Amino acid sequence: MERVLELGGYSARYCGRLFVQTGYSVSRVKSSPKPGWASKMAMNLFLDVEKQHLDSFRQDLPNSFDVVIVEANSADEAINLGIEEWKNAIVVVITPFGLSGPRRNWKATSSTLLAMGGYTQLMGDEGRTPLTLPGHYVEFQTAQYAYTAATACLFAGEKKLIDVSMYETLLSLSQFTTVMWSCSGMVRGRHGSDFYWVVPSNLFQCADGWVYINIVPTFWDALALFLDRPELTLDEKFSDNTLRMANRDAIHEIVASVLIEWDKQYVRERATSFRIPAGVVQTFDEVLKDEHLRTRDFWQTVEDEDGATYLSPSLPFRIDKNDRPKLKLRKTASRD
Repeated sequence: MERVLELGGYSARYCGRLFVQTGYSVSRVKSSPKPGWASKMAMNLFLDVEKQHLDSFRQDLPNSFDVVIVEANSADEAINLGIEEWKNAIVVVITPFGLSGPRRNWKATSSTLLAMGGYTQLMGDEGRTPLTLPGHYVEFQTAQYAYTAATACLFAGEKKLIDVSMYETLLSLSQFTTVMWSCSGMVRGRHGSDFYWVVPSNLFQCADGWVYINIVPTFWDALALFLDRPELTLDEKFSDNTLRMANRDAIHEIVASVLIEWDKQYVRERATSFRIPAGVVQTFDEVLKDEHLRTRDFWQTVEDEDGATYLSPSLPFRIDKNDRPKLKLRKTASRD
């Protein structure tokens, strides 16, 4: 079994988590600071189960592993660790801006990268302060690219130095926004939860919560039946998406007036019956009890050092319907 060494923060830890969940032996050194919004135990159970925890680091330690994942705050910090001397392993280096370029030693966080990458300017309501994403979105997305590049080198049998930039990860996931700007000088504005180009696509309040309705043009007739308003299919004002965009306020008012009378369960049942894309806004308690996820055995049981068990997300894919292994949080162990 290939052995993986992990050094650094949340991105390295999430990358190591992916290796654990795909059957690799992972050891980690160094600890991330406790996040202000989550307990240390919750983060450990999410990121560090089944990992061998090492309490010390030697310069030659990485050469005894097949893959080394390093997350550093800057290029110089990574280089000073000795990454260029670790020739016996695939070395994945995660930094905010990469190992080269004028910003290679700039410090950054997920929120500052989202701002620099143009995401923040697209989120929120028009005319109000832009919004950002909470948590460690950028770090975890970067970890997935790092994992993919490392496993590609493993399968190819090539020991490479892999330079992964969080900033570039973010931009690689910008969908067609950057290309749209390059082609036409246009980019979508901030419209809150209202997806401007398709009507209706917005959050609507129901009797006991909220639901997101996302009606691309092919679902318009089905939406009219879902709302029990079949006459909408014959209304010239709503005959195509361009006209529906021009009359979005009228459509939103119609949808809102119907849904406010229905509870979430009834909305869910009707949406399923009429086959329209509608997502009820669920609490995390409801997500954990979601019948579909339980049927697919998505939740993985993890055990803490005292034997208590918790639920944690597993990988979003399964190979040959493999069972989800039960994982355990190990105690720190020294290594000579």
